[in-house]
Amino acid sequence: MQNSQKFVIGLTALAIVIAAGMYFSRRPATPPVQPSVSQNVRAETTNRPIPHVQAPAEMTQAEEEDAEANADRLRKEKIDEYLRLHNRNAASLLTAFHSSPMGEMSYLYEAATNFPNDPRVQRTVLAQNLFPEDRRKWLDAFKASSPSNSLANYLSAADYFKHQQPEAAIKDLQAAAGISQFNQYSMDTILDSEALSQFDGASDIEAHVSAMAAMAVDNLPELGNVKSVAVGIKDAQQQYLNSGDTASAQSLAQAGLLLANRLSTGDSGKFIINQLVGMASENVVLAALDQNTSYPFLNGETPAQRMAELKEQRESLKQFTKNQLGVLFLNEEQQANYWDRVKIYGEVPAMQWLQQQNVTIPNGDN
Repeated sequence: MQNSQKFVIGLTALAIVIAAGMYFSRRPATPPVQPSVSQNVRAETTNRPIPHVQAPAEMTQAEEEDAEANADRLRKEKIDEYLRLHNRNAASLLTAFHSSPMGEMSYLYEAATNFPNDPRVQRTVLAQNLFPEDRRKWLDAFKASSPSNSLANYLSAADYFKHQQPEAAIKDLQAAAGISQFNQYSMDTILDSEALSQFDGASDIEAHVSAMAAMAVDNLPELGNVKSVAVGIKDAQQQYLNSGDTASAQSLAQAGLLLANRLSTGDSGKFIINQLVGMASENVVLAALDQNTSYPFLNGETPAQRMAELKEQRESLKQFTKNQLGVLFLNEEQQANYWDRVKIYGEVPAMQWLQQQNVTIPNGDN
């Protein structure tokens, strides 16, 4: 039981870090060929480090390595069985990619080859920058398949800003403003990953933690792209201001605030990392405005006042996260309740509920 608890603690503490490592190590050694439906997918395995799991003290290092390798082999077999049961459809291939113990890119290549028009596949291909030479093709395809999802327009705008095409980027921002939906497919990834983990025999708590890490595999790099939109907006604002076009600069500021709001609210805002990136993006956009001028789109506040509010919100989020470890010392029913609240209401409401449980976190390694 003690080793099981250590395992869960390690997973929880490292979930996002592991996901970041998975992303950065999942880069192909050489740029892959753009897949087509008729093209065979070559199985590739990256050299992503396997997350270390604390083994019982009596095991030697060699025994521990053998146990980890055997566990990974068994999990790979379960993933293959899961794929067969789901006819290797787009959702199951993405789930295998996010959850495979060796970070096998072959699952994502196969999904891109067989389901190139699936929005979730397109989104993951873009998040992983799987085909950098054809990124614009995948961006345009994502916009075409997802006309009701503004995420496609924001990712397109980020690429245009990166390649010094601000006019095209601004057109994407204007199009995004007319689209109400902002869907990162995070909850789909979480639910599918939980299903695979439970199929593999994981406990509910292990399945929940693994699912959060799987979600972050795409979410982390994607947030970096989305935040770069705010930087592009700031640069364009400055150009407008230098030319005396304050109206266009303010219009761009509103576009940036809309993006920040979409990151911080709704399904996206369920996750603290998204809220933090939303706040950072808003800060970037506000920094280009006159700090002491009141603006209607800020409800009469000045940028300086709004930025002070954002600072307070960030500090409040930090206080919540300090107590997150308390979830590991809830009973099984309470833990299930906590993770259900994360999925339904978001991390902050779940942590508020956690605080009300008056959980005592013991000191030491007992």
